[in-house]
Amino acid sequence: MIGKVINSLLQANTSLIALVPTTSIYPYVLNENTPLPAIIYTIDSISAVYDKTGWVGDAYSFSVVSFSENYTLLQDIVSEVRSAIDLKDGTIEDIHIQRVELTGLSEGYNINENVYLNKLTFSTVVVEY
Repeated sequence: MIGKVINSLLQANTSLIALVPTTSIYPYVLNENTPLPAIIYTIDSISAVYDKTGWVGDAYSFSVVSFSENYTLLQDIVSEVRSAIDLKDGTIEDIHIQRVELTGLSEGYNINENVYLNKLTFSTVVVEY
């Protein structure tokens, strides 16, 4: 459900798509032999939110991982990923979300693949599907 929102936000950012083609943005895993740069997004956790009247939403944590063989390009991609997602709210893909907030960042390098990576973690609450 929230995956549709993440994908829509990423694909709607024309500056991001200029750096990473839509064919290189995937949920969960990269297809074999995907050319870099590329992006994957994952749902990390969900917990239902209740008040005394019942269900009021689902709190999600999700991550967007960017990959590139060029560190400078990776930083440009990460900047656009954040711009595409951070602080967004409203109805997207018929799913109503509260404000998305950046909650974490980690970077790494895979020496075997000669690839830099950056993981941004976000949180939001879906209040209507």
